[in-house]
Amino acid sequence: MPKVYSWQFAVRIHDIGADDAVRLPVYLNYLEEAATQASAWCGYDYVWYRAHKRAWFARKTYLRHYAQARYGDQLSLQTWVSDYRRVQSHREYDLRRADGTPILRGRTNWVYVDTESLRPARLIDEFHDAFQPSGVLEPLDTGVADYMPLEAPPRETFRTVQVYEVDSAAHVNNSVYVAWAQQAVHEALRDLKLTYTPFGREIEYFRGAQPDEPLRILCQLIGTAEDRLIWRTEIFSATDGERLACDLAAYSFAQPLAAAQLEALTAPQRRL
Repeated sequence: MPKVYSWQFAVRIHDIGADDAVRLPVYLNYLEEAATQASAWCGYDYVWYRAHKRAWFARKTYLRHYAQARYGDQLSLQTWVSDYRRVQSHREYDLRRADGTPILRGRTNWVYVDTESLRPARLIDEFHDAFQPSGVLEPLDTGVADYMPLEAPPRETFRTVQVYEVDSAAHVNNSVYVAWAQQAVHEALRDLKLTYTPFGREIEYFRGAQPDEPLRILCQLIGTAEDRLIWRTEIFSATDGERLACDLAAYSFAQPLAAAQLEALTAPQRRL
């Protein structure tokens, strides 16, 4: 049996957006906080990692949304380690309302890193007994794998990393990339005034963006699946073109898109 850590908390006012639901990046904050608490519960807290010049960096995160959490909801987040490899580990997450209603299921591939060299470090033997991995990666359907491809041009935007987007690891926090990707999709859909909700996503991180770094963001509608649209958002350094992250996201729509709406989304982007 895996060693499961459970965290109970309430949705706070600063967690929600204009629709009264928890903002997408906040869910990743919840997962990171749960992982930090779970590690401390197993004997390895933030101070221990700092003292040993080690940290866990996210390599890839998988999310499947089932319902939206709202202000005042009492939530329970359970987390456990599912596997260990030489320098990396998968951690599972199950977020529910206190009444058992599923909110989100997630998994993150964490890489153990030497914070001085910023290179992967070998997991210490004591971790296995402390965290007791389950050895099982349970099915997690993010909704971004099977879809009908679309021919839509990418939409390009530029931005600069802001100092408030940088975390204690001195690079952009994992959740911020989701905020950037969500903004890119919002801008693509804004004129159509469509109501949509998150279904699932897979976001892969290649290199952390740095303070004041100029970025180039490409967002592209790549397919449809039932009541969903599938988007790929890639984030590059505008200085040298290095790819920093790639987000694949599926969003559900309450009503099927009309042919004219789909045509608008796949039309070439007009330039001023």
